[in-house]
Amino acid sequence: ARGWKKKMTEDPKKTAKIAVIGAGWWSQGWHLPALHRNERADVVAIVDTSPHPQSVLNPDLRPLIALGETYGARTYSSATALLEAEGPSLDGVLVATPHATHHTVYMEIVREIDRRNGEEGATVRPLHVLMEKPMSTDVRHAVELFTMAKAPRPCGSRFWINHSANWRVQTRLLREAVASGTIGRVRHVSASFASPLRWIFDDPACTGWNAPTGNMIRNGFAWGQASHLLAFLYHVCGDLEPAEVSCTMNFSATTGADVSHAATVRCSDGEGDDVVVSISGTALLPGNAHSDPPVPKRVRLETFGERGSLHYGGDDRDPASGRLEARYEDGSVEVLHKEFRFENLDNEDCGPESLQEFVRLCCGECDVYEGADASDGLRSIQTIDAMYRSHASKKTEQVYS
Repeated sequence: ARGWKKKMTEDPKKTAKIAVIGAGWWSQGWHLPALHRNERADVVAIVDTSPHPQSVLNPDLRPLIALGETYGARTYSSATALLEAEGPSLDGVLVATPHATHHTVYMEIVREIDRRNGEEGATVRPLHVLMEKPMSTDVRHAVELFTMAKAPRPCGSRFWINHSANWRVQTRLLREAVASGTIGRVRHVSASFASPLRWIFDDPACTGWNAPTGNMIRNGFAWGQASHLLAFLYHVCGDLEPAEVSCTMNFSATTGADVSHAATVRCSDGEGDDVVVSISGTALLPGNAHSDPPVPKRVRLETFGERGSLHYGGDDRDPASGRLEARYEDGSVEVLHKEFRFENLDNEDCGPESLQEFVRLCCGECDVYEGADASDGLRSIQTIDAMYRSHASKKTEQVYS
C-alpha cells in the first residue's frame, strides 16, 4: 500500500531555506544582499554554471566561492547538483539565470516538487519559486511553464515572477479598481514605457540583451523591457487575454536590437467583447538608468471603461512625479494615491515587496499577495512574441497558445 502524506502545517516557521540559482549582476547587487539582511531568510545555497560569473554591466562580480563564504552558503555548478543535495530541505528557489534558461531550470525544480508529491511516506510540503523576468523568451516554453505552474499539486507550491511593480500598493489599488467595476467594463488601455537604456542596446558586448537565441526572431528592448510593462498591465486588467497583435519596430544600427516599438493588441475581456490595447515602448530616452544619480524611466498606464477611467504615470525614481487618479462621467476626479511608484529597485534593507512577500510565503505565511503569477508572465510573453512576428511579417499576428 502507498504511504500516506502528511500535510504541511500552516503555522509559519521562523526562517525559510532558500537557494539562489544564478549569481550574476542582479543576484550579486540585489537578491543576495537583500535576502542576507532578511532575518527570516536563510540562503543555504548559491548556484552558477561559472565559477567566475561575468557581466558587462558590472565587471567586478565576485567568484562563486567568495559568494558562498560571504553568505554562509554552499555552492553548486548546476540546478541538478543543487536539488540532488539540497532539494528535500528547501522551502524556496529564486531563479535569476539568463532568460533562455528559465524553462530548463524550472523543469528541474518541478521534478523535485513531483518527487515530494509522489514519495511514499513523504511530508507534503511546498517548494516555491520566484523567477526573474521575463518568464521566458520562447513562447512555447512559456506555455509549458504556465501549464506546469498551474497544474494542481497537493503540496501547494507557488510560482511567481519578479515583476516588482506588481506588488506596489498603487498597483493593488489599480487592480482592485478595475476588478470592482469602478470604471465599468474596460474598453481601451493605453500604456507606454520609456527607458534611458540605449547604451545597452547599442553595445555589441551586451549579447544577452541584443543577440537572439533559440527560437527568438530578434532580441532587444521588447524582450528586455516591454515585459515589465505588459506583466503590470495584465495584472491590473486581470481578465484580458491577448488575441492578436499588430506591431512596428525600429532597430539599433550597431547591434540590430530593437530599440522602439508601437503595437496594437486586440484582447478578449472574458465576456465576449474586444478590448483595444495600445502599447508604446522605447530605449531612446536620454540618459542612463544605472548612472549616479540614475536617470528615471517614464511609465504610463491609462485604463478606459464604460463609466470612467484610471490614470497612472510618472518617473520611476520620483514618487512626486505622478499620482493615481480616477475620472468619472460627471467630471469628478478622485485621487486614489498621491504618489507614483513602479518597480522597486531597492538594494538596501530587505529588498522589494516582491522578495519580502516571497520570503513570507516560504516561511508558510498564508496572507501573502501574489503580484505576478504564471498567467501574468504568459500573457506578456505571448504579446511580445506576436509583436516580433508582426513586425517581421508586416501583418497582424495571432498570439500563440
